[in-house]
Amino acid sequence: MTAHGILAMWHDCEVGREEEYEVWYQTEHLFERLGVPGFLFGRRHEAVSGSPRYFNYYVTETPDVLTSEPYLARLNEPTPLTRSVMSKAFKNMSRTVCRRPSSAGRFRGS
Repeated sequence: MTAHGILAMWHDCEVGREEEYEVWYQTEHLFERLGVPGFLFGRRHEAVSGSPRYFNYYVTETPDVLTSEPYLARLNEPTPLTRSVMSKAFKNMSRTVCRRPSSAGRFRGS
């Protein structure tokens, strides 16, 4: 069995920019990432309290998807809205790439 890749990110959002962040994530970013070959699904969680406020993750067919030409093209050629959100709304971001060697059970919901 090939290990799935996981791109995991923790971050906060600048106060007053939550609406811009939400519109970007729901109408552009998630769909853009899922349009990259090899991306399987993405999830976002919001903390009840504390910081970082958000935890996002994307599962890919393999970790190599996260160094693929199509993915790097998206990173290197961000849309105007992505540029705005990443430079003005994102704060305290930490991200990592992981390998998921196995999983058990079935997930449903979000």
